[in-house]
Amino acid sequence: MTKSIKVEIPPELVPYLNDDPEKKIKILLVFELYREQRLSLRQAAEILKITYREMEEHLEKNNIYLDFGKRELDEELQYGFSSK
Repeated sequence: MTKSIKVEIPPELVPYLNDDPEKKIKILLVFELYREQRLSLRQAAEILKITYREMEEHLEKNNIYLDFGKRELDEELQYGFSSK
């Protein structure tokens, strides 16, 4: 389920949002929530509808440190043993 919200963007920032501002803002929000450790790598990838590997590449391209700690290890083990 998605929720629509209205956000006013200062005109100085609009040029940085590329051709698809909604997509860019969503990506930036996911990046920030990942940095704050509020999303795991897999959760971030699922939200953006990309593969785990693509998410790793996006983070690397944007100089975002890959945080692979206990949470990610537990998630990987659970995912690896699931029927997905």
